[in-house]
Amino acid sequence: MSEKVSFNEAWKKALHLGGTLFAVTAVTGIILGLVENVTSKAILQAEIAARNEAYQLVMPAGKTFDEVETKPDDFVTGVIKASDESGTVGWCVNVSSKGYGGQIGFVVGITKEGTVKAINILSHSETPGLGAKSTEPEFYTQFNDKDKLPLKVVKGSASNPDEIAAISGATITSNAVTDGVNGAVKYWSENLKGAE
Repeated sequence: MSEKVSFNEAWKKALHLGGTLFAVTAVTGIILGLVENVTSKAILQAEIAARNEAYQLVMPAGKTFDEVETKPDDFVTGVIKASDESGTVGWCVNVSSKGYGGQIGFVVGITKEGTVKAINILSHSETPGLGAKSTEPEFYTQFNDKDKLPLKVVKGSASNPDEIAAISGATITSNAVTDGVNGAVKYWSENLKGAE
């Protein structure tokens, strides 16, 4: 024979179960919030460290790197002034350019005189083995110390100072990076040239 449970007992059990579920959910939410808070700070610090390292790589003469106001632009997403004890040595221009797999984010170092010192790819979604080769020195070091601008992509080997050899099978990626570099130099010419 089954026991009859009174309405009051059923109500008490439901409240107890509801209270237990609420307590577990609240504690879990608090723990997840704390974990998110700690990890988001760590992620932000890692991103800042990666950007600072990229700035140093593309503008090695810089000792300090300070963000400056950026005008809206098709390629440029931010500008950092690189300085040493004597003043401005150049600019680190953050660029986003549309590649084959999505946006390619990178930094272009431009000297006070307008020479592209170097570039550093920060993020991309390009095809492994093809466009992803943009992060390999064989490709990105072609931009080092370029002063014959604008640059153009060529298939095969580059024979002139204004040429960049395309990555085999990844012309879209090669063009995207080169267009971004040209866009950064154009931005420098129109907004930063002669600025201290």
